[in-house]
Amino acid sequence: MAMADRMTATTKSNGALTYLYLLVYIALSSGQIFFNKEDGAFDYMNDSDEPNASIAACHEKYISKTYFKEHERLQDSSFQDYIVRVLEGNPERVHAELLDLHHNLVGEGSHRHLSSHLRYSIEPDSISDPSGQQCEIILIERLPSGVFADPFEYQHLIQRGVFKDAAVFGDTNLELPSFLSSRSMVEVHIEVDSNITSGQKFSGEVKVELPVHARYPPVGNDGYSRIEFVKPDLLLRCGTEGSACSSQNCSLSCITGSADPGQNAVSWTIPAGIETRAKVVSAVTFASALLSAALIIVVSLRQSGIGGKFFKQS
Repeated sequence: MAMADRMTATTKSNGALTYLYLLVYIALSSGQIFFNKEDGAFDYMNDSDEPNASIAACHEKYISKTYFKEHERLQDSSFQDYIVRVLEGNPERVHAELLDLHHNLVGEGSHRHLSSHLRYSIEPDSISDPSGQQCEIILIERLPSGVFADPFEYQHLIQRGVFKDAAVFGDTNLELPSFLSSRSMVEVHIEVDSNITSGQKFSGEVKVELPVHARYPPVGNDGYSRIEFVKPDLLLRCGTEGSACSSQNCSLSCITGSADPGQNAVSWTIPAGIETRAKVVSAVTFASALLSAALIIVVSLRQSGIGGKFFKQS
């Protein structure tokens, strides 16, 4: 009897210790969650700090990646503000001028190429140490709604050596129609000729063709959907230590010039369904599908032998 009492007391003691350990664990876990939240809020405040975000964008491999860390969707006004902040955070800039830009759409059908042919010049006086600099041109195409780029296609082009670096950001779902999708952008990096280190004014020429594809447009009144492309964003990034991206002395500049954006307006007219015919097309499609399903059922029954007995009895 005494042994049974001691065992009962021991069990109660162990149970009390278990509950005590559980309470301590919950308290510590709650404290850890609280501090994690505080740390996360602190990190978020640091990320939203404009100078730090601008410097990070310069050292980031892709400028557009930092933008989508701050924004869920692409909007022209917010992206232009973002570029301004990035440039303001990088005071050491190389003076680059856009001499000419031809922006057009090449090909036919729903799969085309967006071509950009540009001529530019770079002033060596604006480079602190031309002998140790490597520069690259960053071309960013902000695609309109109704057009998408295939990220797998661009990876294949990089492997073939067509582009130095290229990536697609934003809505990369290839199957969504136009009215269910959001916008995306393509960022391409082009290496600048090494003659920039000669100390003289350097002029270069670049031609880039980006594969783009049309999404299924919503129905309209005239049977066509017209899409307008904006002028691409052109940046020049220079740095040392063998890579402009990883350099500790990264400089980022906007390539601007006298090229008139109005002369480079590009549009794409995509065939679309006519709204007044939508009901007729839907009815005919439904009837055709129903008739096809009925024929498949009849043929299947005849082939299995079940249908033959049924038709003979009838």
